[in-house]
Amino acid sequence: MKKIFATLLIFSSIALSLIAFGVGGSSRRNVNADSFTKGQEVVDNSSAIVQLKGAPISTNPSTKPPHGKKIDFNSNVVRSYRAQLNNLRNQFRQWLRANAPRAKITSEYDISLNAVAVQLNGTALATIKAAPMVQSAEYNALYQPNLSQSYHIINATGAWTEAGGRANAGAGIKIGDIDSGIEETHPFFDPTGFSYPPGFPKCDAEDSDSHHPDQDCRHVTPKVIVAKVFFNKAQQQGLDAQAVEGHGTHTAGIAAGVTGKTAVVSGVSIDDMSGIAPGAWLGNYNVFPDHVNESRHGARSEDILNAVDAAVEDGMDVLNLSLGGGFHGNNDLLSIGLDNAVDAGVVVAVAAGNSGPGPGTLESHNNRRSSRRLSAVACRVF
Repeated sequence: MKKIFATLLIFSSIALSLIAFGVGGSSRRNVNADSFTKGQEVVDNSSAIVQLKGAPISTNPSTKPPHGKKIDFNSNVVRSYRAQLNNLRNQFRQWLRANAPRAKITSEYDISLNAVAVQLNGTALATIKAAPMVQSAEYNALYQPNLSQSYHIINATGAWTEAGGRANAGAGIKIGDIDSGIEETHPFFDPTGFSYPPGFPKCDAEDSDSHHPDQDCRHVTPKVIVAKVFFNKAQQQGLDAQAVEGHGTHTAGIAAGVTGKTAVVSGVSIDDMSGIAPGAWLGNYNVFPDHVNESRHGARSEDILNAVDAAVEDGMDVLNLSLGGGFHGNNDLLSIGLDNAVDAGVVVAVAAGNSGPGPGTLESHNNRRSSRRLSAVACRVF
């Protein structure tokens, strides 16, 4: 009961990007989050997400987990169905070679979506949609980190009491932060008293610099137990999960910063800092690596979906996406993928955003078809 309560608490709170914190210094690269604002491109029309016919693992009746459970990726049923989906993707790959040879598959999905990402290289989207195994296709959407503020609307004190005390809140829960990276050395993520759960730490299968197996598993601690990077447009070359700017560290700290820390803000000390669920583990799923933040484009839905699939398979209990972008309708493929992650047994918290298609409206993947499933909270919607 306490674990469920703590999960729901995180679900209702992480979607808010709250007051910024600072505990000690930081040597990490800093990029102003204000650079991700209005006037940016909202789609990348050089690439597309292509949904294939048939359900993904998360919603297929034979592989969808019972309510309150997670997918058993080691079961024979799941392995068999994954093989079927892989065969379908290979059929689509063969169709591309025959009918759209310039188009290249860059990512594959079978958990949140039965889909692939395709670099079009001049191929018309209508050509891709004409493939007999294609359900739908859309251009890659672009997203940026979202900031807002609020803390008083969260009854953290009451929730901590229900969870058996503040320090224990979130214990045993794994929170995946799909953002700009987590500065694992920050004092707010002090790993003292934490230990890795079985099967962790987890990192990229291949080091982005050496292209050899990532045996060092950098940027992880017994508190930040996952460090992975997602940016297929550059084939991940020279990129790692290191925090690029403070947004991901900020949202991760709100979720699970440890207790008993002192922050100094403009010369004023703030004693006894704490995240909402200080006992939880964190997973760093960086979709804004390094030079991506220095461009105007942000993260693509291709990379966010890759991060979602990885986090679900890694066993995260909660996913946080404090991201925003243009409004892409109520049935965009990222929204569908996030719904399906919920069906896979994961709690998904999504920032509501403040830049919708009209005054006082919400934006992007949070303007959802099934708001009963995903938190969509905005602090500045009037």
